[in-house]
Amino acid sequence: DARRTTNCPQNNNVNSKTNVNDIPITIYQLRNSYSTLLLRSVNGLADMFRHQKKSAMLSVSHCCSLAGLPLWIVDVRHDASHNDLPSLGVCRIGALESLRFWGEKFWAVLEERVWGDVDVNGSGDFSEKVSGNGTGNEEPGGICALAMRYLENYQKAAMT
Repeated sequence: DARRTTNCPQNNNVNSKTNVNDIPITIYQLRNSYSTLLLRSVNGLADMFRHQKKSAMLSVSHCCSLAGLPLWIVDVRHDASHNDLPSLGVCRIGALESLRFWGEKFWAVLEERVWGDVDVNGSGDFSEKVSGNGTGNEEPGGICALAMRYLENYQKAAMT
């Protein structure tokens, strides 16, 4: 539908592989979506640090540098908020770097807390890598790993 794309500052349609529900997406719409992702990601991180430090006076860049987020992402967010939208390439690289940051700093930590140090081998079975000092009292670290152990023990007991 031409009406959906005529009001965009850049009316360059992206190839049909990036259409969502058969609605053409413009470059401007992609830049806007990526910029929104970066804006929400950076602001959310800054808000989290402000809440933890109980100080609303901390700047966004200071909070993000304390968290380890590359400051160029904060600059991209600033440009998206207060100036023109960044180029599509910059937006995509920023989104990928943001995903890498959240994966390492948040999701991996959360996964470790939930599952403990657990590997899933190729057969789909859970093979636990237990941590400890070698005294024989090692247990899996996460609540889900412990729940899996209880479930396995319950299933074994039910089969005997």
